[in-house]
Amino acid sequence: MRAMETRWNKTPCGISEGEGAASTRIRAACPKDAEILALLGRLTFSETFGYLFRDHPDDLRAYLDTTFGVEKIRRSLGKTENAYWLASIRSLPVGYAKLKHPSAVAAMPHPDAAQLQKIYVLQDFLGRGIGRGLLHAVLDHAAAARVPALWLAVLRENSHAIRFYAEHGFTALGEDTYAIGAQIFDFHLMARRAG
Repeated sequence: MRAMETRWNKTPCGISEGEGAASTRIRAACPKDAEILALLGRLTFSETFGYLFRDHPDDLRAYLDTTFGVEKIRRSLGKTENAYWLASIRSLPVGYAKLKHPSAVAAMPHPDAAQLQKIYVLQDFLGRGIGRGLLHAVLDHAAAARVPALWLAVLRENSHAIRFYAEHGFTALGEDTYAIGAQIFDFHLMARRAG
């Protein structure tokens, strides 16, 4: 475990990974950002996938409470295998990303691969390059950590996200399913080299 911690070399909390437009900032997140990330997670997931739960609102609420609880996010931020980034425009948090390393998947030949678990941006701020900026911060971090490959799971019907990832070098890896309450969702697995 010690070797992984040294190799992973997280960006210090609050240090900027880069600037997009003059007013956009992307920085490494840290435990003090747990409340912001929990709220962004709930809002962006609901904005993106809420329509899928029209007939199952209790499933959505339970998922949001379980996945985006403040203490759960705070613990996740403290784990050495996780790295988060927070995007803001004029100091307003508008998006985030999460990378987990290592995170192997059966379809990936690299046991030391990393998983891009989340990139979400509030709907009012889509189309401003924030997702691209977050992805570049993740890719730069993974390359510096000498991660051989990245993989992700994207909802099969989310053609916009699939195009976005394909434009950034991700290719098809396989298929998977995921259950949230009574709902079963189909996902495309996608992967790319980190460097």
